[in-house]
Amino acid sequence: MHIRSLTKADMAEAIRLKIACWTEELAGKADNTLDVDQEYAFWCDWMQSGKKHHDQRTLLGIFDDDKMQGVIFASLAEEDDAMEGFEINGLYVYPHARGKGIALTMIRQVIQVYLGLGCKELIVYCHHHAPAQAFYTRLGGKVIRQDVQMDGKLLVDVFSFDQKTLSALLSRREKEDL
Repeated sequence: MHIRSLTKADMAEAIRLKIACWTEELAGKADNTLDVDQEYAFWCDWMQSGKKHHDQRTLLGIFDDDKMQGVIFASLAEEDDAMEGFEINGLYVYPHARGKGIALTMIRQVIQVYLGLGCKELIVYCHHHAPAQAFYTRLGGKVIRQDVQMDGKLLVDVFSFDQKTLSALLSRREKEDL
């Protein structure tokens, strides 16, 4: 498997993966109202407009024989969340590829990008009832607040991770998998 930056050509598949995972993340608490064309336009613009917004935006995919297995989107965090932080804006892995360390590998990769920029904290927004909730908790994330989204239908936990502690945990887990 190899990780590389996503191209505009990759974005159509990345958005289809995001929308497929979104229903699972909503955990029946709200309807999936995402539109493929709108999401595609938004994320392609987002990918291209980082410099304009003084942001470091990272969109990576992990591929096995050129077949996308997962994607991760990251950017500098809002100052309200972390003064020296970055956030994962999306992390999606195809169901058939889960349990193989793909998400951990992609997180490790974005940590390296933002560590080089002096970031000290990782922020992740995760729906309170989403299956990923347990994943972020196992990685040592601490819920720093909860937001309500989608007209009050969806409770979202905002996780904070010390990037050095998370990096050490990911390195230990990688060694255990060897």
